[in-house]
Amino acid sequence: MTVSEITPEQEKSGVAETLGFHRTVDRRLVHRASVAEVFVTGMERTGDLTFRSAAQLPLSHAYFNDHTGTPAVHDPLLLLEICRQASIYGAHAQLDIPLQTTFMVNDWSITLRHADALLVGPKPGELILGEVMTPTYDRRNRITALRFDITLHFGDQPVGEAHIRVSSAPTAQYASLRYMQRGSTPPMTSAFRSPGHRRDAEPPAGVGRGNPANVVLSETAFDARQGTLTAVLAPDYGNSGLFDHDYDHIPAMVLMEAARQSALLLTTHSATGGAAQGPGAITAFEASFSRFAELDAPVRVVAAFEARQEAPHRISVAFEQSDTTVAAIRTEVRPPAPAG
Repeated sequence: MTVSEITPEQEKSGVAETLGFHRTVDRRLVHRASVAEVFVTGMERTGDLTFRSAAQLPLSHAYFNDHTGTPAVHDPLLLLEICRQASIYGAHAQLDIPLQTTFMVNDWSITLRHADALLVGPKPGELILGEVMTPTYDRRNRITALRFDITLHFGDQPVGEAHIRVSSAPTAQYASLRYMQRGSTPPMTSAFRSPGHRRDAEPPAGVGRGNPANVVLSETAFDARQGTLTAVLAPDYGNSGLFDHDYDHIPAMVLMEAARQSALLLTTHSATGGAAQGPGAITAFEASFSRFAELDAPVRVVAAFEARQEAPHRISVAFEQSDTTVAAIRTEVRPPAPAG
């Protein structure tokens, strides 16, 4: 569908099916509060359960472009966030899922290749995604879960694959579920914006960051004998790159960032005793989320090698809260260069 074929009804609903890079889609349909946090710029149907999406990658985002590694490459978590946005947009547009629906991530993964294609250039990157949706229905023919299988291309160059599996529920039903699980109404992130819990935050340079607000770990400790790293999750709840709107739990993307930072720290400490030119680079993520990470109890982060002698290193990161594992994330890390 071309721009000239957008109907008045589509414009009114915010669902404009055109593949291009000239404007972002309606922020509500990718579940974002700020237009600045929307990266998807269009969509076109290719079948009943398939579609393509376009997205523009920013050059100066305060979170996604705050990396000290050189040469600069597009953040894999930015690409995963674009996959999330495109998938939600496609579900609303193509399956007529109501706007007042909450999607809960069960698991997702992304694997990237062709590092040259991921280099940041002088212009914003232009990404094309191809997606296949697999919905799950209940006895009333309502969608209760969705799987998205995604391919990513820069121009004609394939650069990776991703998958996302979510459960869905009407937003009012989600609120009831959260109350039932906790036995109380969960607090919101707006109540945790005091920086007191970040007194022992990791220095940003150690995790390849320039801005301290993008550090999400505190109280880090490396055990050389065990080859493990432990930390306490301590994000800046005022960071709009991670908390675009108010949440009643720690969102999956914050856990992903914590997995990245702990994996990079573990790799750096293990390979060089902390004396490296900088942290390594993540080439793949695979994550599963078994429970909500609550805001009002500490989350312990434990990173350990799965395959230490191979390159890239494979590292598993567990998130523990109240003696329960709430998430498990596996990463592949390209080791850092030795100092000098």
